[in-house]
Amino acid sequence: MIGVSRASSTRSYQLLETTTITSTGPVTIPAGTLFIEIECWGGGGGGAGRTETTAGRNSTYYGQSGGGAGAYLKKKYQISNMQVNDTLNFTIGAAGSGGPVSTNGGAGGNTTLDTHKRSATTITTFSVSAGGGDGAVASTLSAATSGGSASGGDTNTSGGNATAGGGAGGDGGAGGTAPNGGAGGAGGVNSSNAIAQAGASPGGGGGGARGENFLGNLGVGGAGGVGKVIVKYYG
Repeated sequence: MIGVSRASSTRSYQLLETTTITSTGPVTIPAGTLFIEIECWGGGGGGAGRTETTAGRNSTYYGQSGGGAGAYLKKKYQISNMQVNDTLNFTIGAAGSGGPVSTNGGAGGNTTLDTHKRSATTITTFSVSAGGGDGAVASTLSAATSGGSASGGDTNTSGGNATAGGGAGGDGGAGGTAPNGGAGGAGGVNSSNAIAQAGASPGGGGGGARGENFLGNLGVGGAGGVGKVIVKYYG
């Protein structure tokens, strides 16, 4: 928490507190709050696992796409009877899982502003969502993966698309980058570190697996980055 004194001018507002959350639940509105500014990031999608085809004794391994990034939104919320100990209730978008061999990556979860409550009474129900990025599809014909979309904010920005994988024997694609948020994970490459990398939080997409018959977990896509919310209280 960051405490800042209220401005002396009745026309000026100053930041009272800042709260950052990466897990689902309520935040409590502090005394003196007149309006709130909210930033949300959806969860990043996971990269796909290595895919193979077999013809006789020969197998071909395909590099896979990274996961799409979570979307971003910003919203200002003001209500005339906002009271101390009211709560804002959020759902935080989960990170999309990285796909095992021949398996799609998991989609990132949506980060949503759900309700403003006073004890058990709901003051306002919202339709505010920063969508999670898509999980990459495991395929021999790798394609770019879409980032999530946002709605209900004053500013709504879609997440970045991931890069397609490199095809037969090729590198994995990089995960998408979340707006003002987490960078996408690098795809698996033919180097000393061939593991697909996880996306950075908040909202980065996981990298896709490399198209090679490595042992261990090197055929697994990278997980996405978890979503996040930042709430700023002004008074």
